[in-house]
Amino acid sequence: MKLFFNVASPYARRVIVTAHEKGLIDRIEMREIDPWSDPAELHAATPVGKVPALVTDDGVLITESALIGEYLDSAGDGPSLLGPDAVSTRVRAALAQGLIDAAFAIVIEGRRPADRQWPDWVDRQRRAIDRLLPRFVVQEGRFDLGDIALASGLGYLDFRLPEIGWRAAHPGLGDWLDGVNRRPSMIATVPR
Repeated sequence: MKLFFNVASPYARRVIVTAHEKGLIDRIEMREIDPWSDPAELHAATPVGKVPALVTDDGVLITESALIGEYLDSAGDGPSLLGPDAVSTRVRAALAQGLIDAAFAIVIEGRRPADRQWPDWVDRQRRAIDRLLPRFVVQEGRFDLGDIALASGLGYLDFRLPEIGWRAAHPGLGDWLDGVNRRPSMIATVPR
């Protein structure tokens, strides 16, 4: 397998944490890439031009972090990361995806020239984050695909948007993230 990724991407982090958790990381050729530079190697693998992108051993291209995660879950060892209630896990993962999407949109908007930024768009994404955070209910001892997505999203907030200060308003989530950040899969994927 070959994975195109960027180390700062919360989408890629979801996938790489899953690969670690499923014991697959040594079977994946890791191709760190800057998707914003439009690299030919990435475009040859995926016309979408986004990371993460996984090319399976059979040459099948899988994009979108949630789909890649489910593929790796099915291909790896150990219990399923979908857990006993796959629907509930997918629902939690989708909410966490919304958190990641909103945070990423804020970061990207901040990279536009100041006179072309849309403050109303940033405010809308910030309100989405504020609505999402209280919805997350974590469970000690569980670390499934929903939790991986949430940990990746919260970690991205800490990494790129510390000014949001989400930990003060949600100390339980902060404590949970501090705990899961001690997992080897999370340590190995800290964004830089």
